[in-house]
Amino acid sequence: MDANWKFAEYVILLDSVFIRQTVRMMSEVMASRLGRPLPPLDLVAWLDCLMLDAGFRGKNAEVQVLLTHDAGADSLDGCVPSSLSQLDGQACRTSLGEYVFYAVGTEGMAESDDLYCDVLRLVLNDMRIKKRLLVPATSLDDGRVTGLMRKVWKEMDCCAEDVAGQTVCFRLEAPAGELACDWCSVVPSLAHVLGIRGEEVE
Repeated sequence: MDANWKFAEYVILLDSVFIRQTVRMMSEVMASRLGRPLPPLDLVAWLDCLMLDAGFRGKNAEVQVLLTHDAGADSLDGCVPSSLSQLDGQACRTSLGEYVFYAVGTEGMAESDDLYCDVLRLVLNDMRIKKRLLVPATSLDDGRVTGLMRKVWKEMDCCAEDVAGQTVCFRLEAPAGELACDWCSVVPSLAHVLGIRGEEVE
């Protein structure tokens, strides 16, 4: 992916490590706690939840889903669909709009976090994007993400405040410090799609 990439009006930047590790761990822990198996994560249903949590209320969104991943890592364990190579270049439509999936590999980079930050910079710099939804791996340091965002905002001649307000970072828990954009808990959407009822965890 390079600086000439044409982004859609809505972009979801999702590190596949979050699905392979964090979502799988959450599913296994909750299945043990509840004493019943949980279904695989329906990726498209979850993306609909993320869009709604980010404030989208339309019907015809054009959404690019960028799935960053380590070279050679094709499986999305505990998720349906479960193959990055089969998702790459595919599209599907829901009541909110159309999702188009792209798998973006490290291609020789040492760390997947480095790739995520490189793609994030491109996403932040594109003023045509109406909304950016970020789901980084939990290993990616908050300070690194915030530092990158603030550097991009500083480089912008104008509209930095608007871009920050159009960016939502989804997290398992509240950030330890101030983020440079809005944030939203990812737990309610995961629980909903995995079929975990509120009364089961109270």
